[in-house]
Amino acid sequence: MIPWQPGYHADGALPRWTDGPGAGGMWKESPDDFVVVENPLAEPTGEGEHQWFRIEKVGRTTLDVVDALARAAGVSPDAIGYAGMKDRYARTTQDFTVQLGKPITALEGYTILAASRTRKRLRVGQLAGNRFELRIRNGSASVAAERCAMLKASAMPNYYGVQRVGGEAPLQGEAILRGGGPRLNYNQLKFTLSAYQSVLFNRVLARRGRARLEGDLQVDGVPTGPMYGPTMDWPTGEAAELERAVLAEARLPDDAWHRFPKLTQGTRRALWVAVDPQVEVIDSDSFWVRFSLPAGSYATVLLEEIL
Repeated sequence: MIPWQPGYHADGALPRWTDGPGAGGMWKESPDDFVVVENPLAEPTGEGEHQWFRIEKVGRTTLDVVDALARAAGVSPDAIGYAGMKDRYARTTQDFTVQLGKPITALEGYTILAASRTRKRLRVGQLAGNRFELRIRNGSASVAAERCAMLKASAMPNYYGVQRVGGEAPLQGEAILRGGGPRLNYNQLKFTLSAYQSVLFNRVLARRGRARLEGDLQVDGVPTGPMYGPTMDWPTGEAAELERAVLAEARLPDDAWHRFPKLTQGTRRALWVAVDPQVEVIDSDSFWVRFSLPAGSYATVLLEEIL
C-alpha cells in the first residue's frame, strides 16, 4: 500500500489549485485499486492487414504486452502498435494492433476482451483519453468530494506527472541539451529530452497558476503553455514575457533546441483541463474516485489536488 506523497516532482511540490488540507489516505494496495480504461479515437475497421485487440492487463507494462503479442504472432515488436503507455501496478485496458503475422486467438497472462482487424497501425497519441477508477483507503470521502467540486468549478492544472518529470530523466535531458549527458538509444533520448521540456512547462504553469495573461495563445478558450523548441508558436505580451523569462532562467546554450531538431521541435499544451471527478463511498474505510482525462493528462496530478 502506498501513502500519498504530494508534490513528488523534479522541482519539488507544485502549487495546488485547491485550498486547505486534503483528504489524505492510501492507494494502490492492489492493482485492482487503480483501474484505467483507454478511450479510443476510433474503433477497428473490421478489415485490413493489422490484427486489432483490446487487452486487459494486470501487473504488467504496455511493453510486456508488446513482447507477448510479437512472440505469439511471430513478428518483430516493431510491428506492434499502441496509443499510449499504461501503468504496471494497475488493471488497465488498452488497444493494440499487430501487422501481419500468425493469427492470435489467446495470449497467456492477459485477457483479450475483443478482437478484429483494421487497416492502420495504432500510433502513440491516437486516443481520446482515459477513464480512471482509483480506490482510496483510510482517507476522508467528504473532503475528497469537496475538493472534487472545487476542481469541477475551476479545472485542473495540466502539470506533467511524476511518470514524466520524476527520477533522472529530466536531469539527463538537460545535460544532453547542454552538450553532455549519457549516451542513450533513440527511445531513451526522446523520453529524456521530452522530460526536460515537460519540467519547463510545469515551471511556467506553476508561476502563472490560473491567471489569464495578455497575449495568451488559446485552444478552445483554454490558454496554452510552452513545450519549448524551434518551431513552437510564441504568444505575445505578458504571456510571452513570462515564458521567455522561464527559458532564460534555464540558461541553456543558444543552440540547445537545434541539437536534436526532430525530437525537440516544440509545441503548445493546454495549461488546464476541465474535469468532473466523482466520489463513491465503498465502506467506512475506503472510497472510489472516478474521472476521465484527455490524452496526455495525468491522474496523479488530480490525486495531488484531492488527497
